[in-house]
Amino acid sequence: MPEKKVILELQDMCVGYSEPIVRNVSLKVEENTIWSLIGGNGAGKSTLLKSLFGLTRCFSGTLLLDGAPIQNLSPAERVRKGMGIVPQGRCNFPLMSVRENLEMGAYTLSHSEAKRAMERVLQMFPVLRQKLGESAGNLSGGEQQILETAMALETGPRVLLLDEPSLGLSPKMQQEVFENVESLRGEGLTVIMAEQNILGSLMISDRAFVLDLGTKLMEGAAREVLEDPKIKVAFLGADPEEAVE
Repeated sequence: MPEKKVILELQDMCVGYSEPIVRNVSLKVEENTIWSLIGGNGAGKSTLLKSLFGLTRCFSGTLLLDGAPIQNLSPAERVRKGMGIVPQGRCNFPLMSVRENLEMGAYTLSHSEAKRAMERVLQMFPVLRQKLGESAGNLSGGEQQILETAMALETGPRVLLLDEPSLGLSPKMQQEVFENVESLRGEGLTVIMAEQNILGSLMISDRAFVLDLGTKLMEGAAREVLEDPKIKVAFLGADPEEAVE
């Protein structure tokens, strides 16, 4: 089987705000894969994810998309290059209808492109078609997450960044959100997902990257990371004796 193409590459990146929070991170992300970005509170997951979209300061290092450096591009320029993001927490327009939210998601497109983009995401997420006239704020938490993902997908990204997509949802809705994320791989997307639901995230992912206090702790196949004794103890409540070699 031929190797997959590397679509996104981080080379010794140091990123943060007034000072670096995530340091010396290198990573190669292959196309059409799902990555879990995991770590404890304050590990730097959201900072690293935001840095990929240009929402933090890059102190040093290189970020390549399709082999071309993009670390100095604005978020808007990264969208045009093929990146999308769904930030943590609710990020829709709650007083506007679902239809109006989808129109906002496609506002950078021409009228004909926007129409096609809306129809495409409605086919992907049929529940939204049933709710087009409802206010976004009246949707359930899971439905709002689906709407926000659909809005990000309208511009046709090849790399989609998700920050805590299951946050605050019931177990049933978390499962539905993870199933929707998994379906995106079938659409040819590459997904990088920061998540605190470690088990749910790793179960649908191809690869995992573990951060600890802003530095790389581990990287590998998702199932291998899931079975690592230290990961089980740190995040899944296993007996600490399991991590003793």
